[in-house]
Amino acid sequence: MGLTEYECPACGGIMNFDAKSQLLACPYCDTKIKVSDYVAPRKEEQDKDAKADSNEWMQEGNEWQPGETEGMVVYSCQSCGGEIVASENEGSLTCPFCSNNVVVKEKFSGDLRPDYVIPFKKNKQDAMNAYAGYVKGKLLLPSVFYAENHIDKIRGIYIPYWLYDATVDGDYSFSATKVRTWSDSDYNYTETSHYGVERSGSESFANVPHDASKEMPDDLMESIEPFNFSEAVPFNGGYLAGFLANRYDIKAEDTKAHIVERMKNTVETDIRNTVDGYSTVNITSKQQNVRNLRHKYALYPVWLLNTSWNGKNYLFAMNGQSGKFVGNLPVSKKKATILYLLSTIGFTLLSIFICLLIINN
Repeated sequence: MGLTEYECPACGGIMNFDAKSQLLACPYCDTKIKVSDYVAPRKEEQDKDAKADSNEWMQEGNEWQPGETEGMVVYSCQSCGGEIVASENEGSLTCPFCSNNVVVKEKFSGDLRPDYVIPFKKNKQDAMNAYAGYVKGKLLLPSVFYAENHIDKIRGIYIPYWLYDATVDGDYSFSATKVRTWSDSDYNYTETSHYGVERSGSESFANVPHDASKEMPDDLMESIEPFNFSEAVPFNGGYLAGFLANRYDIKAEDTKAHIVERMKNTVETDIRNTVDGYSTVNITSKQQNVRNLRHKYALYPVWLLNTSWNGKNYLFAMNGQSGKFVGNLPVSKKKATILYLLSTIGFTLLSIFICLLIINN
């Protein structure tokens, strides 16, 4: 496998992509370089395949159990020679021994090469601050969730996305009613008028995203939308330095139906909202046509935070561009019981107080 390292040309240290400055930054000598200007000091060496000899690794007594290596790849770090074990879909890695950042070129070459990447704008501390703000003030949350050290793992990951463009035409027929009521000294009257309403329209969509990773829950990834595609740049592996990155393992054709359904639902909602001023509105017929459907491939920045409580795992996600934070939180049964008892006691005391006031008056 060809591995690309981001070695500082000034001191040889390990460079990371800095979300705040949007530059490759060396933490040792403060050298900063535009991603597009970076040239590896040892380019000729890095262009050679750094083959991970897993057979030799196993012969040294570090044998895997049957089935344990399924879906995994072993790479050899070019800086220290250490073994990096990763899933076969990971394309940006950090050596656990020397913390060297490497990008596996084969994971992002040919048809696997993304068209665009949105660089991280939020850093790890931003993610921790967002988590603290997310749990703040939630009275029924178990107390342990308020502690930052309760987070088991926090990772900045570039998630693969398919982005769709299309135009959707819609022709709709509605049945609608208007109801008028009045009364006189003898009767109450209701008049219902019936109408047929026709609506037609077209709506164009650009860069509608669908995550292309089986590891990521679709509902969680949709919850952190939207991403601002205007800040996307042509793909360059330098933006991955210091972060994890996955290549796609869901094909575009497997996400197309879901995206088309999202587009159609949006058009239907927008057209329906133009039929106003009626008491009731119902769709009687509709025809939708999707034109010029096409897609492209991009990597989007996401911070993932994992924690566990009472044997259950909880996953939180933050949009690495906008900072939007989502996740599911548990409820402390103990706190819920205490709150219920306090509210019951408070209501009882208030009722007694009101009764006493009535009696005394």
